[in-house]
Amino acid sequence: MIKRTLFIVLLLFYYGHLSGQQKSFEIVLKPVSNVLMTDSIQSAIDRCAIAGEGIVRFTEGIYLTGGIQLKSKVKLHLEKDVILKGSDKYADYKNDAFIYGKDLSSISIEGEGIIDGVDCYNPKGEEGFRGPHCIRLINCSHIKIEGITIKNSANWAVNCRGCSFGIITNVTIRGGHDGLHTRFCDNFKVKGCDFRTGDDAFAGNDNHDFDISSCLVNTSCNGFRLGCMNLTVKHCTLWGPGESVHKIQKRNNMLSAFVHFSPEDEHPELISGNWTIEDITVKDVDVFFMYNYKNGLWQTGKPFTTVNFKDIRASGILGAFYIVGDSAQSFRMSLKNSSFSYRKGDLIQEEKFEGVNLQSGEFFYADNFNAISLDRVTFEKRNSLVILKAENGREISLNKVGFTNMSETKPMIFSNIEDIKKNHYYILRFNLLYDIE
Repeated sequence: MIKRTLFIVLLLFYYGHLSGQQKSFEIVLKPVSNVLMTDSIQSAIDRCAIAGEGIVRFTEGIYLTGGIQLKSKVKLHLEKDVILKGSDKYADYKNDAFIYGKDLSSISIEGEGIIDGVDCYNPKGEEGFRGPHCIRLINCSHIKIEGITIKNSANWAVNCRGCSFGIITNVTIRGGHDGLHTRFCDNFKVKGCDFRTGDDAFAGNDNHDFDISSCLVNTSCNGFRLGCMNLTVKHCTLWGPGESVHKIQKRNNMLSAFVHFSPEDEHPELISGNWTIEDITVKDVDVFFMYNYKNGLWQTGKPFTTVNFKDIRASGILGAFYIVGDSAQSFRMSLKNSSFSYRKGDLIQEEKFEGVNLQSGEFFYADNFNAISLDRVTFEKRNSLVILKAENGREISLNKVGFTNMSETKPMIFSNIEDIKKNHYYILRFNLLYDIE
């Protein structure tokens, strides 16, 4: 404590007119080798908060620290070649978090540095090993996370609950747990991020007004496991297998690109709907889109209503769509200008998803829906008798839909559909084109 000020350089700046009373701090930290700097870092944050606002700037080097707590109107800036390295002892953390904030506004973590959670082990943690979340925010607003890299988070990399107006740009995540996990959050924008995780890359329920664009997503679980009203996802690339192993199941296959998330035990209040998914490339993922309101894992709290897909390019997949809606048949979907092709070398799709038996193993399966529209879409699954099966729906519409398989039978089965609209669909068999009436 006596020597603490030796590695803190405090720079105090005044700005504004002479009559102004606002002042802003910038506190510049320098690393000290093999010293736990938790108290020094927290002191710098607290001083900025007392001043009304400020910046805590980390200069080049490795900072060993336990859990620290953010304050309103305080920015953490990690310069290039900075590593904020967590302690490997869970006792050095509070609030189950490396970086924690509650009931705050105008907080920022930015720069080109790295936050390393060192996979801190907690024998009493979730699943017997999970340690602190890397960034954990509760009831916070006007959040900015930009440019940093998060690796080896001992639990979720960024965990937000009840938060509003978050901006997350150019963030890199590497590690075995969830990337960005948001619950009961609103007005988030995520752009230019690169998430490569062992668990879900994006996850959470009861969110609304999310805009996600130009992101790279690789995982050994699900790309987007979300419950959200008003979601836009554009210009993203998703691929498997995961570069980080799933820590519990010890596997690397990527389960789905998009899966509904509304767990009953979270007492969800919002339905999901008004999704726009556009200009998406998916490769070597097991299922492109999964919605199983009947008995899907963590999907049965509140139903899904509407989603519009456009310009989707999915290859190397085992299943394109699996849809089982609610009994009110409220699910509506449109799909335009897209292509889906089966994974070469795999003969049979697993008729399970996350341990739950599926009603059908067709490449495209839909049950209990309001309306499904397919416009200029192709499906390729050469070893399949039936590619598309739909039942118990109000309306299905096909316009210029193509199927590639080796079957002599029609590639579609419809059952108990009130209104079927077909305008030119065709099958490509043995490289020959056949129109189907």
